[in-house]
Amino acid sequence: MKQFILILSLILLTACSNETHSIYGEIKSIEADHINIECSDLVRKLDKSKDDIGYSCAIKITDETMIKTQAGDALTFEELAENNEVSVYMEEPITLSAVSERLTFKAKEITVFVNK
Repeated sequence: MKQFILILSLILLTACSNETHSIYGEIKSIEADHINIECSDLVRKLDKSKDDIGYSCAIKITDETMIKTQAGDALTFEELAENNEVSVYMEEPITLSAVSERLTFKAKEITVFVNK
Protein backbone atom coordinates (compact mmCIF):
# COMPACT_ATOMS: atom_id res chain seq x y z
CA MET A 1 0.00 0.00 0.00
CA LYS A 2 2.84 2.37 0.90
CA GLN A 3 4.50 1.81 -2.48
CA PHE A 4 1.22 2.43 -4.28
CA ILE A 5 0.75 5.76 -2.55
CA LEU A 6 4.36 6.74 -3.24
CA ILE A 7 3.91 5.92 -6.92
CA LEU A 8 0.62 7.81 -7.01
CA SER A 9 2.27 10.83 -5.37
CA LEU A 10 5.11 10.76 -7.88
CA ILE A 11 2.63 10.58 -10.76
CA LEU A 12 0.78 13.57 -9.36
CA LEU A 13 4.04 15.48 -8.97
CA THR A 14 5.02 14.82 -12.58
CA ALA A 15 1.57 15.39 -14.12
CA CYS A 16 2.12 19.12 -14.49
CA SER A 17 5.53 20.40 -15.42
CA ASN A 18 5.46 23.83 -13.80
CA GLU A 19 3.14 23.58 -10.80
CA THR A 20 1.96 21.07 -8.26
CA HIS A 21 -0.53 20.98 -5.42
CA SER A 22 1.19 18.35 -3.29
CA ILE A 23 4.52 17.23 -1.96
CA TYR A 24 5.69 13.96 -0.45
CA GLY A 25 8.55 13.75 2.01
CA GLU A 26 9.91 12.91 5.43
CA ILE A 27 9.45 15.20 8.42
CA LYS A 28 12.92 16.45 9.37
CA SER A 29 11.88 18.71 12.26
CA ILE A 30 8.81 20.06 14.02
CA GLU A 31 8.48 23.68 15.11
CA ALA A 32 5.71 25.60 16.94
CA ASP A 33 3.45 26.09 13.90
CA HIS A 34 5.13 24.22 11.05
CA ILE A 35 6.99 21.12 10.02
CA ASN A 36 10.10 20.95 7.87
CA ILE A 37 10.14 18.23 5.25
CA GLU A 38 12.77 17.15 2.76
CA CYS A 39 11.71 18.57 -0.63
CA SER A 40 14.77 18.36 -2.89
CA ASP A 41 12.88 16.37 -5.54
CA LEU A 42 10.19 19.07 -5.74
CA VAL A 43 12.72 21.87 -6.17
CA ARG A 44 14.66 19.97 -8.82
CA LYS A 45 11.43 19.12 -10.67
CA LEU A 46 10.06 22.65 -10.73
CA ASP A 47 13.45 24.20 -11.44
CA LYS A 48 14.33 21.50 -13.99
CA SER A 49 17.66 21.26 -12.21
CA LYS A 50 20.02 18.34 -11.76
CA ASP A 51 21.86 19.76 -8.74
CA ASP A 52 22.44 17.60 -5.69
CA ILE A 53 21.68 20.28 -3.11
CA GLY A 54 19.39 19.18 -0.27
CA TYR A 55 16.34 21.37 0.26
CA SER A 56 13.92 21.56 3.17
CA CYS A 57 10.44 23.06 2.88
CA ALA A 58 8.64 24.64 5.82
CA ILE A 59 5.01 23.52 5.82
CA LYS A 60 2.85 25.95 7.81
CA ILE A 61 0.04 24.29 9.76
CA THR A 62 -3.05 26.26 10.76
CA ASP A 63 -6.20 25.42 12.68
CA GLU A 64 -7.83 24.65 9.32
CA THR A 65 -5.18 22.12 8.28
CA MET A 66 -6.58 18.58 8.29
CA ILE A 67 -4.08 16.01 9.59
CA LYS A 68 -4.92 12.34 9.12
CA THR A 69 -3.49 8.87 8.68
CA GLN A 70 -3.61 7.11 5.35
CA ALA A 71 -6.62 5.18 6.73
CA GLY A 72 -8.43 8.49 7.27
CA ASP A 73 -8.16 8.66 11.08
CA ALA A 74 -7.76 12.21 12.39
CA LEU A 75 -4.48 13.19 14.05
CA THR A 76 -3.41 16.25 15.99
CA PHE A 77 -0.32 18.36 15.37
CA GLU A 78 1.16 16.93 18.56
CA GLU A 79 0.94 13.40 17.14
CA LEU A 80 3.29 14.22 14.26
CA ALA A 81 6.83 12.92 14.70
CA GLU A 82 10.18 13.37 13.03
CA ASN A 83 10.86 10.76 10.34
CA ASN A 84 7.12 10.34 9.59
CA GLU A 85 6.55 10.16 5.86
CA VAL A 86 3.84 12.59 4.83
CA SER A 87 1.95 13.74 1.78
CA VAL A 88 1.02 17.41 1.97
CA TYR A 89 -1.72 18.99 -0.13
CA MET A 90 -1.20 22.75 -0.37
CA GLU A 91 -3.80 25.52 -0.18
CA GLU A 92 -2.31 27.04 -3.34
CA PRO A 93 -0.32 25.37 -6.11
CA ILE A 94 3.45 25.47 -5.85
CA THR A 95 5.09 27.04 -8.90
CA LEU A 96 8.67 27.66 -9.88
CA SER A 97 8.35 31.31 -8.86
CA ALA A 98 7.15 30.26 -5.39
CA VAL A 99 10.13 27.93 -5.03
CA SER A 100 12.50 30.64 -6.22
CA GLU A 101 11.16 33.15 -3.67
CA ARG A 102 10.78 30.94 -0.60
CA LEU A 103 10.42 27.36 0.54
CA THR A 104 7.50 27.96 2.91
CA PHE A 105 4.05 26.73 2.01
CA LYS A 106 0.65 26.55 3.74
CA ALA A 107 -0.85 23.07 4.15
CA LYS A 108 -4.50 22.32 3.53
CA GLU A 109 -4.22 18.61 4.31
CA ILE A 110 -1.47 16.32 5.61
CA THR A 111 -1.61 12.56 5.32
CA VAL A 112 0.76 10.60 7.58
CA PHE A 113 1.92 7.20 6.37
CA VAL A 114 2.04 4.78 9.27
CA ASN A 115 4.54 1.93 9.02
CA LYS A 116 3.05 -1.41 10.02
